[in-house]
Amino acid sequence: MASLFNKICRLKQQPGWSWEHFQSEIDSVDPDGIKLKLLQRYHRSPHKKPTKHVSQIIDLLHSEYFPSPFPEPVLRLMHVYGELKKCKRYLTKDKDTCDLESHVKEKMKTLVVDDYLSKVCLEWLLGNVAFDRIAIHLENGSRIKMEETKKSAIEHYQTAISMLEQHNRLNPDHAVKMRDLYHVHYNILACYLYAVPEEARNHDAAILQHVRKSGYLERCKEAIAEEPFQWSIARNGLRFSSLLEDKGEIKQFFSLLIAVHPKFVDLSYEPFNQLSISVMPAYQWAIKNVLTPHYLAEISKELKNQQNAA
Repeated sequence: MASLFNKICRLKQQPGWSWEHFQSEIDSVDPDGIKLKLLQRYHRSPHKKPTKHVSQIIDLLHSEYFPSPFPEPVLRLMHVYGELKKCKRYLTKDKDTCDLESHVKEKMKTLVVDDYLSKVCLEWLLGNVAFDRIAIHLENGSRIKMEETKKSAIEHYQTAISMLEQHNRLNPDHAVKMRDLYHVHYNILACYLYAVPEEARNHDAAILQHVRKSGYLERCKEAIAEEPFQWSIARNGLRFSSLLEDKGEIKQFFSLLIAVHPKFVDLSYEPFNQLSISVMPAYQWAIKNVLTPHYLAEISKELKNQQNAA
């Protein structure tokens, strides 16, 4: 789910979207919705907590100008599963999930050969269903079931990626954006992450091997190249660069991060709903070996010089 900051940046980068045009679009939804100065603060503040009303307006505009590339009938199934996951104290939740899973598998048999986007969405959904069982099996100590479920989830996600790439090759004018491809790649990485206890994730050999061999860091760079405001992807790249103890990648992803907002030079900076880099164990190697006080002071000096020059 894209953050409010990302949605505003994505809307603002459209051709012809000056601040005046952006304001007129908001006024068409709600004339008293978001004042221009407030909108601009949201645009330059990844840490700013949105109000419910502001979120509703931006969500409405974002869904209008950036609709999902996937067909509505299969998106409804994704929505059904999303609502099912939210349910608590629901006695038939597991059975209903299995029934939905069976329905999705049957529906896939009815799709035409070149309906790639519907197949992508359904494979993605089946991957999500399997993924959500990984942590359950781990918690229950069911190692064999956990590995089987992990394997199943990864296979569904990999199939979704292959179909997305095939769709993009055949339909270059209607290619699915890199952000969607990135999310499926991250889902595969998440399968490795959630297959081990949280306290072991920073040093698990299987996770680090997957990051090295999968080209995950390159996928991060591709997504950021498409949308340079994607600070959370830059932070993920920085996180796994730190775990791999790769100084060059650490510097590159930190550069991409501060390009979104200079506040990220302060490692104690907290984006909305996120912990700061300074307190997270995954970043400690980078902090100790690359993002030292001297290095950060030099970066801060460069940023100040750039601002003065501008």
